[in-house]
Amino acid sequence: MPSTLTIIGLGPARREHVTLEAMEHLEAALERGARVYGLAHAREAAERLVPGLPIRSLDYLYGMPGVDRPKAYEDLAKMLVRRAFEDGLDVVYLVAGSPLYVNDAVLLIRRLCATRGHPLRLVHGVSFVDLVLDRVYWTGHRGLQLYSAWNVARDGVALDAETPALLFQLGEFTAGGDALDDRHSTEMLVELRDVLLRRYPPEHPVIILYSSGRPDYRSLGRRLPLAELAEGTVPVYSNLWVPAVGGPAVEAELAPPSDGLEDRP
Repeated sequence: MPSTLTIIGLGPARREHVTLEAMEHLEAALERGARVYGLAHAREAAERLVPGLPIRSLDYLYGMPGVDRPKAYEDLAKMLVRRAFEDGLDVVYLVAGSPLYVNDAVLLIRRLCATRGHPLRLVHGVSFVDLVLDRVYWTGHRGLQLYSAWNVARDGVALDAETPALLFQLGEFTAGGDALDDRHSTEMLVELRDVLLRRYPPEHPVIILYSSGRPDYRSLGRRLPLAELAEGTVPVYSNLWVPAVGGPAVEAELAPPSDGLEDRP
């Protein structure tokens, strides 16, 4: 079989959000014995979808001493491209959500393949943004800022307080590879809260949008004043909705779940 590299987007982790195309590629990977890789969240989702699919962990790349996230992304991308096109393997890389939304490793893989003339198959997935916006009433009248919590808390990105913002990876504090470990998430919340308080009043409403964790991954929401943001832990794959100051009042509301069930505490 010729060298191949396929990236499969699994959607926001609920089985009903996985596309038919993605399921077909997962089942085909099992049948042909492809070499499948994934990080913690993607591995867990794929193992439930296709029991028996061997998936190699990439978590170690995020926990190596002296390796920050940009270097980990670069190492991951180069390794997968090398395994496919230098070692001649049938390589599949699993990612949560859409491969095209805020995935630096996928971006690097795409650029490497493009510059070197390697074929790359990209299987699209439902973005986490679709699931998150299900719990708010975004009108679109003032646009939307989309940043990682790291961008705002640590990289010096300054939000425009008159435009709503969606901040993702809210609980991703450590450089380790365990994407399901939320024990240190309050450290990021403290840093983020303190930066936001420079531009927003303490009583400004914000909404934490997160999944409930294994195994159901229901989209949950919690509305609270900005000043209270760091009073509890949140899962890694959490997001923060920050309505605009003086924006449409409806954008500061928490919408009910589309599945008709109530949020749990």
